[in-house]
Amino acid sequence: MATYADIISVTAPSEAPVGGNVAVSVVVKNLYSATIGIMVGGALEDGETPWPKINFPVNSANVAGGATHYFAGRFTMPNYPPGKVIKIHAYSYYYSTDGWHFDDEEITSVKIEAIEEAKFANLVCSYSKR
Repeated sequence: MATYADIISVTAPSEAPVGGNVAVSVVVKNLYSATIGIMVGGALEDGETPWPKINFPVNSANVAGGATHYFAGRFTMPNYPPGKVIKIHAYSYYYSTDGWHFDDEEITSVKIEAIEEAKFANLVCSYSKR
């Protein structure tokens, strides 16, 4: 149970191409009455260590008391067999006078289907000025 930085939701799409970017969103609520720093992190539990990390380009924010904040992240779709269920671990931290403190964790299972890239995805366009 979260003390200050409660993870409200973790979402990801149900399919992605192998090697493609998979968007992950994490919504965190500040349970404290005043503005605090909140940070998120995440990883895929895939049986191998270290777990592949979820990249959050902006992974921290100052969040007003009682407000929620949306964090957008992504990971590269591994070459998993079709229909594999991936566990996405999301973590939240809050900032105090002595640094960052782990606060909450949510695990979401997503069945990600690997889809083929479109056949025209690798076309190269050229332009020449005459």
